[in-house]
Amino acid sequence: MDHSVHFIAFMYIIAVIALTSIMIVRYTPDMSATKKENQKSIAEVRNSLAEAIEKARYFDETTVLTSRKKRVAVIVGMDFYERALSALGETRELVAKSD
Repeated sequence: MDHSVHFIAFMYIIAVIALTSIMIVRYTPDMSATKKENQKSIAEVRNSLAEAIEKARYFDETTVLTSRKKRVAVIVGMDFYERALSALGETRELVAKSD
């Protein structure tokens, strides 16, 4: 056999291993693990909004906003928000700024 046949066989084996690995890694129990949820009053978040955004953006943590101890809104990361819209089959339209 010439070297090109060996190379093609080698590349085929590598491709099969790579695809098998992708399928195995596709789902892990960590993906369905309980996510962290912070709960803060609107007044508390007003003073630390950057922290709540950082938790949502980089750590996939939600912050539930409360008003008079009632849960009224949630700060979530954009990825989560887009996946939720897609799962619900909803679309959103950006509201134009009013001057």
